[in-house]
Amino acid sequence: MVKENQIKEPIYSRNGNFAVFNQLGVKLDFSNSTKDEEYYEWLDKAIKNIGQLIPGAEIAEKDGIRIGTRLNTGVYYDTDDYRLLNKGMVLRTTCDVKTHAFCAFKLDETEQKVRRDHRYVFEGEAKRTIQNSPTSPKAIAFVKELLARKDIEHPGTQLKELTGIVGEDLSPAICIEQHRHPFFVWIDKRDALRCSMDRVSVYNMRLPLEKREKFMFSEIEIPIYPHVDDDMVNDPRLHKLIEILSNSLKEQFNLNLITDSKYQRAAKLLKLL
Repeated sequence: MVKENQIKEPIYSRNGNFAVFNQLGVKLDFSNSTKDEEYYEWLDKAIKNIGQLIPGAEIAEKDGIRIGTRLNTGVYYDTDDYRLLNKGMVLRTTCDVKTHAFCAFKLDETEQKVRRDHRYVFEGEAKRTIQNSPTSPKAIAFVKELLARKDIEHPGTQLKELTGIVGEDLSPAICIEQHRHPFFVWIDKRDALRCSMDRVSVYNMRLPLEKREKFMFSEIEIPIYPHVDDDMVNDPRLHKLIEILSNSLKEQFNLNLITDSKYQRAAKLLKLL
């Protein structure tokens, strides 16, 4: 469980298009056989009761999100021998056709349950190309172009510094498509948590098209909101929220905590690990 003293530096910092995000929170393995309606029954109860359990807390959803869930597509890059996968690291692009496209290099989880995430936000033609066709040769070319740059800080510079691996060593390995069911938690009307139940499908991009088989898994994430205010980080109510929500989900659906990244979970389903 996340504790106050685990947070040693800002959750989120940004300089231009480059950001560092220290991910803190918990993940739970959710059953593919559990219906969305059952999940939303739990969420409705949580919305009703959370303010009584944590003073000042509220749960909110975007209008219409239960009808039209968000689709995020991640393309995971690796060396031919999966050196990043075997080190618990991730280099990927993530996009939503309506909102964003970014490249991220994420480290393995520390003993303090923190995953350090270095991100570069795409703009202009690169953003549009990745949003509309993230697995296309043109999108891959934009990613390789970014990773080769030496004039700015980006995920590739962090990757090279920590591992010696450069963009030329990487190629698309796995595609992960997530249908996200998000909700937000506020404390005193201020951002606290950004949570989501994700239905995920994965396939191996290194196989010929006719041999690509999709596999599925589901999980629930309860992380601290990336842009959380500094004084909110150590509010004891924030950490109590994570504990209460995760315990409620575990009891309701008999769930287990997980530490594997989506890349690791996908790789196991595809028998790459």
